[in-house]
Amino acid sequence: MTEIETSAGVPDIDALPDAPVGLLRLDREACIVAANAAARDLLGLDARPAPVRPAPWGVRPEALHGAEGVWIAPGADAARRLRYRRDGEGWLVSLPHAETAALLRGHAAAISAQPAAKAATAASSDPSASDPARRLLTRVGAGLAACDLDLDLADERVLAADCHLVAGFGNLTEAIRQAVSLSVDIAGAVPQVVADNDRLVQQSQAQVDVLGEVLAASHRLAEGVHAAAAELAAVREEAARADASVRAGHAAAADLGEAIREVERRVTRATEVIEVIDAVSMQTNLLSVNAGIQAAHAGPAGRGFAVVATEIRLLAERAAKASREVRDIVESTVAALADGTASAQQTGHVLADVGELLARAGGAMASVATRIGAQDAEITAIDAAVEHATGLGRSNLDRAARVAERSEALGRSVAELQDCVGLFKLPPDPMRTERHARVRELATATAAEIGRALEAAIARGEIAGDALFERAYTPIPDIEPPRFHTAFDGLCDRVLPPLQEPVLDAHPWIAFAICANPDGYVPTHNLRFSKPLTGQRAVDLVGNRTKRIFGDRVGRSVGAHTDPFRLQVYRRDTGEIMFDLSVPVFVQGRHWGGFRLGYALD
Repeated sequence: MTEIETSAGVPDIDALPDAPVGLLRLDREACIVAANAAARDLLGLDARPAPVRPAPWGVRPEALHGAEGVWIAPGADAARRLRYRRDGEGWLVSLPHAETAALLRGHAAAISAQPAAKAATAASSDPSASDPARRLLTRVGAGLAACDLDLDLADERVLAADCHLVAGFGNLTEAIRQAVSLSVDIAGAVPQVVADNDRLVQQSQAQVDVLGEVLAASHRLAEGVHAAAAELAAVREEAARADASVRAGHAAAADLGEAIREVERRVTRATEVIEVIDAVSMQTNLLSVNAGIQAAHAGPAGRGFAVVATEIRLLAERAAKASREVRDIVESTVAALADGTASAQQTGHVLADVGELLARAGGAMASVATRIGAQDAEITAIDAAVEHATGLGRSNLDRAARVAERSEALGRSVAELQDCVGLFKLPPDPMRTERHARVRELATATAAEIGRALEAAIARGEIAGDALFERAYTPIPDIEPPRFHTAFDGLCDRVLPPLQEPVLDAHPWIAFAICANPDGYVPTHNLRFSKPLTGQRAVDLVGNRTKRIFGDRVGRSVGAHTDPFRLQVYRRDTGEIMFDLSVPVFVQGRHWGGFRLGYALD
């Protein structure tokens, strides 16, 4: 087949649900525009976007008649057939299951291998000899063409068993039933997921809005702190200038005090001079008095001397009076100077106190400035953190919106999955198959016995009730895949084999019969799967499977559910297609785990 481009150019390779059946979507030219994993594996398509191939096996648009139908490719390959249904401008197509395709090819090969002569002879001599095989093949082909898996092969059971049809139909039926159940579960959960995503988008938007408000408030706070820091710097400058003025005033007061003290010294000197003047005026007065007495004794000859003596006395009196006045002025000046000195000293003290206050205020303002600087750094860090959180919030909002879109796409894909698996008609009750019913009967009876055996062990004091339900796992070193010891695996090694081994030996088609707790932990596997370890991973993977936690899809569920039974089909890690039927195990009314049987239908 040659690669060609579709009208869209690039296929939406993952648009269809991952069902067990290969699903394709064809455009109006019958070219593949979407394929699920099963179809890619079956047809060998690359999962990466690339020019797509035409529809499988050369089917053309004109060959797909009507709203739906089955198209069979020309040639000898009986498995080259597809079921189609018109879907808009193109078709939704399902391919044969891989096992069904193998059965069809095998059966067709078995028929074609018969010699033509022998077939002609058988047809002419005894038509009934080949009729059962042909009739079975016709029924199977018609059922597959109609996607009808509800085939009762009771009349052809021996022949069907020979060609593994029962097993093939059983595997395919239960695989599709699981897909149906899964699609129903997902479809039920999708509305809640969509609603949760809508709430997540709303909450993310609210978070972004709140963070935006916090970021704006943080910016305003940072601006306020910056303004306060600037104003404080201006106040500190004014305080520094005031401190300088006070220091200058203090120095001036000190100089004034020194000048006043100098004036006091000089006034003191003036007082001494005044005292000398007083003494001189007193002596002069005494001399004038003596001169007047002598002039009186001299009579007329001393009259002129008496006048002079009188004037001298008057001059002495005036000098004494002036001296007294000067003394009074000096004393007043001394008092005033004393007050000035005290005032200058007080001014100096006040200015000193003001200087100290300004110094303390400057220190306080410096401390406040330091704290404001630290707060500014912290606010800057907070601002950056809030901005980062805002960015994360916006990113979360974008992611939530994308998740919401994907949830809606998931809802559409689930609807398509339900539509796809709805192509198949399934048996209404899997227990209609005798082997499933027999396994369920064995599992239910044995699970009850296991519950009673564990209750008896608790009653005998072999283990505490809580220890039996312990979920702690101690790794066993140097083993791959990992294995673990628990508080109850030793007890299980004693109690479970007598109950599990008879079930395993009841039928040759039973592959294992084991217990698992809700975590998928198997404390005691069957003896055939508990062989000594060899150190070879491939050998030990099959030969020693005990004390492992089986975390695959089936392993996680067998011990966790409390349904009356759960039937599942899966591919075991050793490669086999296996049915697994599990029932819950209860101990003293508590759900302990599950008892599971693995088996095949062929």
